[in-house]
Amino acid sequence: MRIITDNLPAPRFWGMAILGCVAVIPILIGPIITGVLVDYGDFSDSQAGMTSGYGAMGSIVIAFLCALTMHRLPLKTLAVTGISVAMVTNVGAAYCYDQLHLFYGLRVINAIGDGAIYAAVMSAFARQQSSERCYGLFMMFQFGIAGLALWALPTYLPHMTPRNLYLGFFACQLLVLPLVFLLPSKAADVAGISLRGGEWKLLLTLPAIAGLIALCFNEASNIGTDVYLERIAVLAGLSDSEIGSSLGLASVIGVPGAFAIVFVGSRFGHSLPVLVGISIGALSLLGIMQSDNHSEFLIYTCIHSITWAFTTPYIQSILADLDPGGAVVTAGGLASGAGAGMGPAAVAMGVTAGDYSAVLTVSLIAYSITGLSIVVLGWGKKQGH
Repeated sequence: MRIITDNLPAPRFWGMAILGCVAVIPILIGPIITGVLVDYGDFSDSQAGMTSGYGAMGSIVIAFLCALTMHRLPLKTLAVTGISVAMVTNVGAAYCYDQLHLFYGLRVINAIGDGAIYAAVMSAFARQQSSERCYGLFMMFQFGIAGLALWALPTYLPHMTPRNLYLGFFACQLLVLPLVFLLPSKAADVAGISLRGGEWKLLLTLPAIAGLIALCFNEASNIGTDVYLERIAVLAGLSDSEIGSSLGLASVIGVPGAFAIVFVGSRFGHSLPVLVGISIGALSLLGIMQSDNHSEFLIYTCIHSITWAFTTPYIQSILADLDPGGAVVTAGGLASGAGAGMGPAAVAMGVTAGDYSAVLTVSLIAYSITGLSIVVLGWGKKQGH
């Protein structure tokens, strides 16, 4: 038991991880939001889908601004400002969802607020010596909350309206408001953090560019696959209940994948776990595409989920290693967002009814670029030394 507790991050980092999870809840339960807006908000499928698109716009804007100023931003102040903006805009969305243009505008501003909280949490973790454990804990909570919410909300709140939904977001943010004060008060440039240059200088180095490309294409591969898992299962002849149970369990099973980082830590460095993770992920993808029964699909989907949850925090830790001030890992929000959009879009151009081989092609190419970028990053760091 002592070995377990010795490896765990301090309690305040658990609080910060929960705070960060609340900031990304709209992403974690995206399918629920779409369903609520269509079923009870009189949105069309495309209008509901655009809600996520406008949210992504706000996330990209705040990630870009924070990345360029991260060393000078007091994290606690950044998060307080962000959560205040997010709370106000969630209340506004609850009462204005029937005014489409106003609603979309509020979702953009809301994403900026949530993005500020996320940037503060990610930057706070970057200051820690064992950042991979903090990011692993954060990823564990994300998979756990997503799995729980995707099961519990349709089960216990099947008739939730958009007003209920966005007031629920407000309530969650109100509950975690005290956790903001766990964040460091001082900006990195006055807190004694060992900075290796200005934000622009660090972001334009070869290791930083390679690391951001790795994170981008890792997300492109995983999300590009994730979007089409349900359709692949249908093509394999699985029933609705088999598909639902497989996808739900796969989300929850990502929790131990992320939690494993707490024990593995940095004993094998940060690059090797990424290369191992994407290799196993590629093999699981081959298994998913060849599955023709429930058991095979369930096993390979769970393996894919575990490798996703295990690999991403290590890439984030690599970015944190490049800049303990948090600018590079904050820019990772841009890279993740780009990959999240690029992966499904690339797959969509190749899929046809009854043929999802493009999922395999695009995802394997993206995994290959991820691995190559990690190798280039390691070479660039050696050259820099």
